[in-house]
Amino acid sequence: MCYSKEVQLTTGSTILLLSSFYYVSYSIKYRTLGTPWLLPFLNNVIIGFALIGGHQVFEFLSLTTHSQAVYKIGLLLSVLSMYFFLRSLETLLNKDLRSKIALWIIGAVAVYLPLVHMPFEQHAFYVRHSAGFVWASAWMLLFIYFHVCALRGRKLLPDDSSKRTIITYLLATLDISFILSAMYTLWGYARFSVNVCTDSPSIWCTFYVVQLVALPFFLSAAPTIVRRPLQKTFQTLKETAVAFVVSVAVLAILISTLPFFKCLNMKFAFP
Repeated sequence: MCYSKEVQLTTGSTILLLSSFYYVSYSIKYRTLGTPWLLPFLNNVIIGFALIGGHQVFEFLSLTTHSQAVYKIGLLLSVLSMYFFLRSLETLLNKDLRSKIALWIIGAVAVYLPLVHMPFEQHAFYVRHSAGFVWASAWMLLFIYFHVCALRGRKLLPDDSSKRTIITYLLATLDISFILSAMYTLWGYARFSVNVCTDSPSIWCTFYVVQLVALPFFLSAAPTIVRRPLQKTFQTLKETAVAFVVSVAVLAILISTLPFFKCLNMKFAFP
């Protein structure tokens, strides 16, 4: 049986409601601390969470209405979330990571989506994206770039304890759900024919609700465990190019594995 509509509504609403609660609670706490960078950091993290929650709600609406426009708005919300996670990382590291690059990629996706027909369907507890290759690739590219910048940025922090906070931050915002969804997808591929390409994006978004358990622990500890650099730095064009090339190379390696997972039915959608 398919429960994807109900699951998408439940997870999306839960993410939106709890992230709003966290925003109110921690914005009050952070204002009393008098540490200026905490509020912008919180704002960007919560917007990232809210956009993924909104994506889930739009998946529910797309399954209910069968509207291409509603479906594509949901896709755009999900990839837009990565811009705000990049902004939160910039705040955490006190470094300009040229996050506006993400807006160019997101803008290209926004131009592309209205030009094509993108079939979708409910399947099990998630949505099957039959023609989402370009959208999924853009999201994954930004996801990889975000991690490359985060791991390179650890050297800006003064000690090993502070460097570990970056790993904690990655786990609290994105990576716990990503790891769990990857494990489930690979297990499902081996056991009952889960399609890695068409199914994994929505499986991750559905699993994202577990991040709500981890996030408050990081938000509570951040004022004491994060020793943010006092001087703002800027990522050079060369550093940006290297990070972007590495991200594209990793994405290319991942795409090259798709035939192994029998992803021939993951269609390109052409204008």
